[in-house]
Amino acid sequence: YIYIYIYIYIYICSQLFFLSILLAVILRNNQTSFGFALFGDIELEACGSDCQSDQAVFRVCLAMTLFFAANFLAVVALPASAAVDFHSGYFGWKFLVFIPLLVGMFFIEQDRMDEFAMAARVFSILFLVIQAVAIIDTAYRVHYWMVDKEQAGWDIANLSVSTALYVASIISIGFMFSWFTEGGPCHVQKFILSTVLLIPIFYTAFAITSVVEHGSLFVSATITAYGVYVTFGALSSDPSETCNSFIDSSRSADTWEIVLGIAFVAISITYIAYNMGESSSKIFGKQGDEEEDEKNAVAGASVPDSKDPESEGDNGGGGLVAKGTGLSDEELDKQKINAVIFHLLMTLASMYTCMLLTRWTSLDYSNRDGRYLSEESMWIQATSVWLIFALYSWTLVAPVMFPDRDFS
Repeated sequence: YIYIYIYIYIYICSQLFFLSILLAVILRNNQTSFGFALFGDIELEACGSDCQSDQAVFRVCLAMTLFFAANFLAVVALPASAAVDFHSGYFGWKFLVFIPLLVGMFFIEQDRMDEFAMAARVFSILFLVIQAVAIIDTAYRVHYWMVDKEQAGWDIANLSVSTALYVASIISIGFMFSWFTEGGPCHVQKFILSTVLLIPIFYTAFAITSVVEHGSLFVSATITAYGVYVTFGALSSDPSETCNSFIDSSRSADTWEIVLGIAFVAISITYIAYNMGESSSKIFGKQGDEEEDEKNAVAGASVPDSKDPESEGDNGGGGLVAKGTGLSDEELDKQKINAVIFHLLMTLASMYTCMLLTRWTSLDYSNRDGRYLSEESMWIQATSVWLIFALYSWTLVAPVMFPDRDFS
């Protein structure tokens, strides 16, 4: 039953995360000061311009980042049994900590928020790569699910979707050459688009050869399409007026990109929270002896004695006593790792959401439109595309290079 508590906690954290995003979106469009009237014309202003627009987004996201980072550090520091206990309970206490933490963020000076924005821009690339792990694993699962049907109709669907994704990607790259390279020399933009066009050709050709038995056209097409999507976000962040034809677009035109980004975040968090341990094994592989140890751990799981008072589930403090769940030490260690991964994921997701809602904002607040553009943001997102392609290429070559590991 400890898994029920863990899933409930994951659900509560996810709801807290998305409610915070909703608050950030509302405050992002706010242009008024926070305060209340004391007497007559006397008013107390709790937060002025620093808490409006993107500054408000920074404060909400920093509160989420610190909250999940504190949970991450606590789970890392505690022993496995206590870590699982902490991870699976104390919902009310954690909520009571988050509320004053969120309020306190609105009393921090702007310079600190600018430093957080800079850090979030860098760490967000890690979330993009983790998100890519989820997408790669999902694509493999969907591919094998269709293949296992052993029906011609599903094979046709597999091929049709793969073809559609490739066609959409090629057309999108063609449009991006028109949108981001025709205003001038634009050598950097041409280089980025050329790599996004050429690299998929190589890993796709390798994936369909007999050397890679697990290769898949469907997975290659999915990763290519995702890479093209991230590339558009990178190039649209380019501050060059001669190369970026979207530089004069209104902020409302970017709504669809924010919606898609939040959708990817939601899918990634939901998927990775339940499957990260298994997904990481698929990416990096498990040794044969590791598989045997895992089987022995499951077979040797202890069963609690119902008459043992130490086996009672409630410790009186709102948490669930892990030793009363019948989990072996190995299973407790595994659950602790899953908890560490979950809170690390939520910490990085909080930073990534900050960049998503502010369009990877720069530190130049003198220009309301220009602050959504920077070369740093362009290069960070472009680099994440190359890392995503490299990670997928690894899933193709790793089983060939390390046949003693299990990547199935």
